[in-house]
Amino acid sequence: MRKFFTVIAGFIATLFAILFVITTILALLLTTVNRQMLNANLFKNALAEQNIYERLPEIVGVALTSSFLSDPCAQNQLACNIEGASPELHACLTNALGPVAFQAIGSGQRSPTDSELQLAQPCLDQYGSQQTGNGFLPGETLPNASPDVQACVKQAIGEQAYNELFSNQRLPTETENQLMSPCFAQSGTDGPGGGSGMPSFMQNLAAADWQTILTILLPPDDLQTMTESTLDQMFAYLNGETDTVTVPLDKLKERLAGPAGTDLIIQLINSQPPCTMQLLVQMASGTSNGGMILCKPPEFVLPIMVSLLQELLNTAATKLPDQATIIKPPSPGTLPSGTGPFGADPITTIRTVRLIMRLSPLLPLAFLLLVTLFAVRSPKSWLRWWGIPIFVSGTIALGLGISALPVLNTAWTMFIVPRIPPFIPPDIAGIGLELVRSIVHTITEVIVLQAIILLAVGLAAWIGSSFIKTKDKPDVPVSQPTPAP
Repeated sequence: MRKFFTVIAGFIATLFAILFVITTILALLLTTVNRQMLNANLFKNALAEQNIYERLPEIVGVALTSSFLSDPCAQNQLACNIEGASPELHACLTNALGPVAFQAIGSGQRSPTDSELQLAQPCLDQYGSQQTGNGFLPGETLPNASPDVQACVKQAIGEQAYNELFSNQRLPTETENQLMSPCFAQSGTDGPGGGSGMPSFMQNLAAADWQTILTILLPPDDLQTMTESTLDQMFAYLNGETDTVTVPLDKLKERLAGPAGTDLIIQLINSQPPCTMQLLVQMASGTSNGGMILCKPPEFVLPIMVSLLQELLNTAATKLPDQATIIKPPSPGTLPSGTGPFGADPITTIRTVRLIMRLSPLLPLAFLLLVTLFAVRSPKSWLRWWGIPIFVSGTIALGLGISALPVLNTAWTMFIVPRIPPFIPPDIAGIGLELVRSIVHTITEVIVLQAIILLAVGLAAWIGSSFIKTKDKPDVPVSQPTPAP
């Protein structure tokens, strides 16, 4: 009977040892994520290591001048027809392409293939409007423009090109769009290449111009200070140390009102097409029909224009606050009751989850104590029943830490890349991968170090158990029977 209970106790101890291994790995991951992922230093170091502050002006410049922003239909003209399509066109395209492809193309997740364009063309011919890459027909725009705008366009691009666009013989080139934009701006219309929501003078900026302007406004050091201050406040808010998060704008105000503001204006002016006499008159009189007009004037007019624009910029800078509040403290009595699993608002839920993460090591410790209760009967069994589970936990955690980056690369290629919208430049997606890799690498370094410690401790205990000898029970001498008298 005693042997039967020993076997049962060993079986139960083995189950607790397995649970110890599982919960130890989970606790290791949770505590590491709690200390690292919710720590501002992790993200500040990742941004600094990847030189994001130096590269950000270039990244933003490429994004702002991408074909999607300047011409949303250039990358996916079919999506432009799908958006706002009539019920007949919607049904025809769904039937021709299939619901899955129709949804993916219409939402901008990917561009249509050549075969899909061929399948969709009959529907567009029957129900769709003939749109150009700019979302309108030049022949419809120029004839309906005012005589002043038509004259301005003819002077800007030449009579031959004007006649070709006016009669809808071809689409305007990128250079022609830039030359025509100031002409359309005077009428308050977007004009060619419009529709991105930017003023016409900002649409004339190339990626290099944006890079220079952003560097003037926010040099890498100022940008880093602003970003790190915001990150510190954000994680202090998540940790319950503050109830508001602000973005400091004092450095930006100083630069706008100082020499950097003048450099900004000059860069903007030099990026514009040459001024026509009509535009100069309108700028001087302030009659721009509600839209700001900006062009490159002759050299003798440049100081006057810079002075006027500097006054406007100084006025705008004085109206900027020293800091912008992105998270305000909750008003009394307005805290949401919440319907989540913790019955509280999201921030309280996050803090509750963090508390669970911090307390997670107690669970494997409880299983280890249960293993001790059911199986440990000597120093040798103690070292073995503790050493083997700890060794296995460290080995598995080490494997997870080492394989994290290869798994990330595979997951990014298989699941993330196909879902990146086609209008996002590949360089920006690559920078996103670099940032994620840097964060994952920092986290896995901590996991690998802790796994090695567990592995070493468990292996030492396991090996040490083999050097402890179990004491043999002494033989009990058999007493001789007492001879009868």
